[in-house]
Amino acid sequence: MGKKNRLFNIKPGDTLSFGVIRVAAGVQFSIYLPDGNDCSLKFYYTGRKEPACIIPLTKEYKRGGVYFITITGINGDTSGRSLIQILSEDFEYMYETKGKEFADPYAHIIHGKTNWGKALNDSQKRLVRSGICLDEFDWEDDHQIMRPFNEVILYQLHVRGYTKHSSSGVKNKGTYKGLVEKIAYMKELGINALLLLPCYEFDEVQEEVHIYNGRPIPSDKIKEVQSSTRTDNTSSYVKLNYWGYGAQGTYYLAPKTAYASDKSNPVNEFKSFVKAFHKEGIEVLMDIYFSPGTNLCLMTDCLRNWVLEYHIDGFRVNNDVMPALALVSDPVLSGVKMLASYWDSGLLQNRFGKFFAEYNEGFMNDARRFLKSDEGMTGSFAERFKRNPSDYSVINFITHVNGFTLMDLVSYDIKHNESNGEMNRDGTDYNYSWNCGAEGKSRKQTIIVKRMRQIRNAFLMLLLSQGTPMILAGDEFGNTQSGNNNAYCHDDSITWLNWRHSKRETEILNYVKKLILFRKKHSVLHQPKSLPMHDNKGLGLPALSVHGTQAWRVDYSNYNRMLGFLFNGDYVNDNSGATDDIIYIIFNMYWESRTFDIPSLPTGKKWYTAITTYDDMFYEIPVKKKKVRAVKLNKSEMELQRKTVVPPRSVVVFIGR
Repeated sequence: MGKKNRLFNIKPGDTLSFGVIRVAAGVQFSIYLPDGNDCSLKFYYTGRKEPACIIPLTKEYKRGGVYFITITGINGDTSGRSLIQILSEDFEYMYETKGKEFADPYAHIIHGKTNWGKALNDSQKRLVRSGICLDEFDWEDDHQIMRPFNEVILYQLHVRGYTKHSSSGVKNKGTYKGLVEKIAYMKELGINALLLLPCYEFDEVQEEVHIYNGRPIPSDKIKEVQSSTRTDNTSSYVKLNYWGYGAQGTYYLAPKTAYASDKSNPVNEFKSFVKAFHKEGIEVLMDIYFSPGTNLCLMTDCLRNWVLEYHIDGFRVNNDVMPALALVSDPVLSGVKMLASYWDSGLLQNRFGKFFAEYNEGFMNDARRFLKSDEGMTGSFAERFKRNPSDYSVINFITHVNGFTLMDLVSYDIKHNESNGEMNRDGTDYNYSWNCGAEGKSRKQTIIVKRMRQIRNAFLMLLLSQGTPMILAGDEFGNTQSGNNNAYCHDDSITWLNWRHSKRETEILNYVKKLILFRKKHSVLHQPKSLPMHDNKGLGLPALSVHGTQAWRVDYSNYNRMLGFLFNGDYVNDNSGATDDIIYIIFNMYWESRTFDIPSLPTGKKWYTAITTYDDMFYEIPVKKKKVRAVKLNKSEMELQRKTVVPPRSVVVFIGR
């Protein structure tokens, strides 16, 4: 061992957690290797091909299934630098067992993967190594925000694609710093939480695709084809895993270096990014997809690491791999937001706060079908719209990363994934979309008007629902992927947001801003728990009720496409004790106008039109007076208080005050 290691002074260690950590005696390295095989820790000067030293990990360093070793000092000239500085600035490391090198799965930084989308040759792959990052970071007074789910407006985005387009107007395009440059835009929009697509280290290069005479051929057949034709008529391109789900070469504890503007220190840049968003009151959540078979301890330590080291506010995890029990039982993880496809209510009893939310496509599918006027959807949509479980929250969305954007949802009847190179066989065939009369882009004004109206309807369904709304980044200004509903392999104009807005796209953006503000102003629309569907306080109206064209008589029949929801703001109060307005939302998803009854209000209150999606109108409502007095109405006004005609495929919102 002495011949192989003359560089560092070492001794056995025994401190959790795994990876590289500071300890009282120096710096500890640890690796889980339960099979009992011999293992070596190899140190390299950064970028060098040959190791600077090799430390055999013998039994004296093993505790259970883990090798622990502590470096206490370094021999030779240190130029006045500390051990921490030398290790962080000069070295990278690898482990070797059975003659094979591998990077530390607990590494906080991975060297050699700085350039996005570049396929590495064998020599470059050998330089992909574990880096050492032991820098102190000044968080100042930063902490997790932990905003209640009912106050969250969630925004799902891809770190690279959000600002990579030349129109983004940021200096650091496609990076964490680029997101920071967009904080002002996000605050003006009204969102207060991000959900980031995978931004831990992964291999985005999925495979190299070879093309011969316009057709893809397998890599193992390329030489055979070239030999038989005696000419090289082939071309090739790199196929990417742009999203990062299920990618190879994943290191769950390391921020993705290719998303950093400073490739030498992605750790500090990611921390600075989180810190900047927290200062502006915006939470940062991460989407972490664990591959089947991932070690449970690694998954738990991964999530803890992002919470403790990076101040992440929560996660979306695939709980078919990561057990829900581990999430709700962990002392650290049970106190941050957790999004999963389902929760067992019994599992969440007596837990610390309401930090768990259901994330699945249930709301999306039912809302899309109701939006496009499918039969038999009133009952399903009504339940989704008012659903707000007591044990956990629900994340409602009409679009997310996998599928059509909102503009494409109203512009295409079928998917158009030809550019993916899979002959349009990939992606779901069940989009529940309606192109409003023409497939794809159209200049016909009647079709454009219908599409804009459907977009307004969709956003109202989403943002006035009782669950936590999530907007797919770019939907707020009509981003399109040209009908591609599975753009996982595109790193181009299909997935990069175009920030040059047309007049119509600006209209969508302004509408969404107003609608988010409307939601925030009315606490009855975002309650922390379910509203009772009865008047248990004797206030004259139940907290929540569902209606049809006739007040108090909901129609869930197969042919019906009309619903009304009445929210009684007298049942809620804010921190000052003030109550909210009464709000009545009427959905007419039928293709003709329909007359609706309007429920009678308690004495002293009057109905006012607040929003109409048919003509994109938000109306000024008179300020509620402190003293309640009878409102004298003439005959015409009285009739308007009893009935209203709702135009086809549109929504009307009334306020009673």
